[in-house]
Amino acid sequence: MLAGGVAAGPGLAAEPPKPVMITYGVSIAYVPIGTARFSQSFKGSTYHLHLAAEFSGLVKLFFAPGLSADAEGIDAGGHLMAQHYSLSVDHPDDPQRVDMKMAGGNVVAAELDPPLPERADRVPVLPEHKKGIIDPLSGFLIPSTAPQPSAAGSCNHVIPVFDGAGRFDITLMPDIDQTYEAVGFKGPVIRCLVRYTAISGHRAKKTNVTYMENNRDIIVTLAPLPGKPYLVPVEIAVATLIGNLRLRAEKIEGLGPILPQTAATQ
Repeated sequence: MLAGGVAAGPGLAAEPPKPVMITYGVSIAYVPIGTARFSQSFKGSTYHLHLAAEFSGLVKLFFAPGLSADAEGIDAGGHLMAQHYSLSVDHPDDPQRVDMKMAGGNVVAAELDPPLPERADRVPVLPEHKKGIIDPLSGFLIPSTAPQPSAAGSCNHVIPVFDGAGRFDITLMPDIDQTYEAVGFKGPVIRCLVRYTAISGHRAKKTNVTYMENNRDIIVTLAPLPGKPYLVPVEIAVATLIGNLRLRAEKIEGLGPILPQTAATQ
């Protein structure tokens, strides 16, 4: 859902960054519904991101057993220039696929299978909605030039996202600095408040769209990537019509160790 990239700031390590892998527990209304795994790697000036989720219970039955997404592109002078994004939702009766190619921050081609059904209230996607965008998975990396990021300094972005079907904006606003702990990681993080704005491709009269645009209970918690001017989510919380959806990191590899003198106070 989040995007990024700006030039590297002072104090960042010179050695090549190690791959980062995060395993999240996924729950709705505090009921576990599955697991998600995110991995990130940089090689030279290129990056590759992968997200895979497996669901259980009613979510597996009515939505899908799982999904996977990949994004790749260029880390062009400190900002991400996505080139390819794909999404696969593996429902046995209703599989869905997205394949999108980009260049220079603009969508070159986007294929949806099956395509979105035509609806009278669907807001049309205009050519300008496909320019200056980032894909949803590349949006997992949030820009930060500070050696020690803070909510006040880093939660200040409007992120234009195109997911293959439509355009929406994600706005980050400062909340608090705190300490986060999971298996493999303990250190300072920042927490941002999030606002969602639908731009195009959505159905204007749908209850869930109105709900999300008025939603004041969306929070993302971010940790710094070693050696790179980006932050990565360790927790995402979203109030939904069926309860609070939460992704919380249970195991983190590649973000530590955190030195004691840089640890934030709870």
